Amino acid sequence: MNRERSYRRLLVFGRLPEPGYVKTRLHPELTREESAVLYEAFLDDAMKLAPDGIAAELWVPDRPGAMERLGSRYPAARIRLQPEGLLGDRLDMAFARAFDEGVDCAVAVGSDHPTLPLDFVVRAFDALAGSPVALGPSLDGGYYAVGLRGSAWPQARGLFAGAPWSTSGLFAWTRARAASLRLDCAELPPWYDVDRPADLARMAGDLTEGSATAGAWARLALPTAAPEG
Repeated sequence: MNRERSYRRLLVFGRLPEPGYVKTRLHPELTREESAVLYEAFLDDAMKLAPDGIAAELWVPDRPGAMERLGSRYPAARIRLQPEGLLGDRLDMAFARAFDEGVDCAVAVGSDHPTLPLDFVVRAFDALAGSPVALGPSLDGGYYAVGLRGSAWPQARGLFAGAPWSTSGLFAWTRARAASLRLDCAELPPWYDVDRPADLARMAGDLTEGSATAGAWARLALPTAAPEG
């Protein structure tokens, strides 16, 4: 493994797939149990997004049994507990830990976009060779990925402070904040999260054969209405 790749890290933000705790906005299209089954597959696919030679870490909230269950499911990954606070606080800790451990660049992704192409993550790492920040915009106005170069830390720490989390203005706000910090920001292709019942139709049409989500969706065997429009 060459040094360039060994000093990169993928930070996956997820949750323990417990019924009633994950993907609750998919109710009543899916039951609590079905939502948990589907989200577990989302997480499996997110953990496969690390490009060849790049280590993946899974950051999750502290729940009973989380470290043991997820450590058993992903034995090759390091499982770390998210701190309390807003998403910005959690991202701050994950990036700070990575850079303290000597990582040159890191990309954080969520686990709500099971059809995200691996190439988009590769592009994120490649973009950090020329820009200190890389952002992957979500169609809902947020972002599915944020990448930072270690040389921009801790200046880039201000990227998360005061961000309007869970709003349609998050991506635009973050681009403006990067500019105010004099940090060039590379923009990745847009993609979408699967959060609501209406998102399931698009997901079903984009599933990759052999993916964990495709397998879970087939087992659930749920009819999906055609998207509106």
